[in-house]
Amino acid sequence: MPKSDFRFANAETYTARMLGAAASLGFAPAVAEDLPPARVIAAKLMAHQVASEATLLSIMSLQPASTLIFRDGGEVAGMVSTLLLRPEAEADLKAGDFDGLTPSEALLARSDDPVAFYYLWGLAGDTKTASGAAMELSRQLRYEVLADLTCYAVAATPIGRHVGITRLGMAPVRHPDDNLLVSPPQAGRIAA
Repeated sequence: MPKSDFRFANAETYTARMLGAAASLGFAPAVAEDLPPARVIAAKLMAHQVASEATLLSIMSLQPASTLIFRDGGEVAGMVSTLLLRPEAEADLKAGDFDGLTPSEALLARSDDPVAFYYLWGLAGDTKTASGAAMELSRQLRYEVLADLTCYAVAATPIGRHVGITRLGMAPVRHPDDNLLVSPPQAGRIAA
């Protein structure tokens, strides 16, 4: 996998960039009341178990941009969840051992920590508008805001895998049909 020529920024810098991109598309950091409907939407669309409210809240206290919510008609209709990871996460990510239901807090980057990877933790929209906004935010994160980082994701559905590969520049990690996906740094695509 190619190495980035960029020096990695810290979690606080990436978080500020993520929040700026999110706000421009109508997303806001989740609050506790947003989590039950967001989890229902994610579980329904991703067709598998998602992280608990307690886990989401715990991680949001460390990474304020980890779960971003989109409202449509005043209701929670979409979410994009992204984890900023320390360099120590590399072995777990590459092996497919990263636990997306209860991520290890030791691997999560905090304010001054350098960020070497990000994990696309969840992406869901319950309406056409919310789906489009979630996809656009994910695209901006991959190709602009977090372009200098390697991105990992576990595709929960065949559609999610297809979108990851065709829209987010991801590729299978271990074998051609793998649902563990990676996208190397997109340094040439970083916005000026």
